Amino acid sequence: MGLNIKYHHKPRKDKANLKNIAGNDVSIFLFRFELLSNGIDFVLNETIAEDMYQDIDEILKPLVHSCCETLLRYKHLSVSNTIMDGNFLAAGEFEVMLSKGLGQYFVHDEKGRLFQNAKNISDLLAVIMERRTQELSL
Repeated sequence: MGLNIKYHHKPRKDKANLKNIAGNDVSIFLFRFELLSNGIDFVLNETIAEDMYQDIDEILKPLVHSCCETLLRYKHLSVSNTIMDGNFLAAGEFEVMLSKGLGQYFVHDEKGRLFQNAKNISDLLAVIMERRTQELSL
């Protein structure tokens, strides 16, 4: 089993009506972890990937790796190809979701660490977006 931590974006066919795993309306897609036959693929928002800063990248990769390792242990229990996603919802808040029903199999502390890592990833991605916005406004 392998970890694929490349930053890339696979275009979705449902861009006009983007929803997360739970079916909530998404304002900004941030990331998702997709199942592969031999591992997990981390898919990052294409624009954010293009704007990646080296200092953020160095902090981000260990968080992504940790999430991948945790999700690999539960891969066989996922009911969808997207095992976890993170998005800013139309309502403005960040939401991370696991594949339907997957959360019930996690040890509480492990799920807490996974969600905290996902929140830290989203915080870093928000820093990238804010930095780029500030650079463009100069």
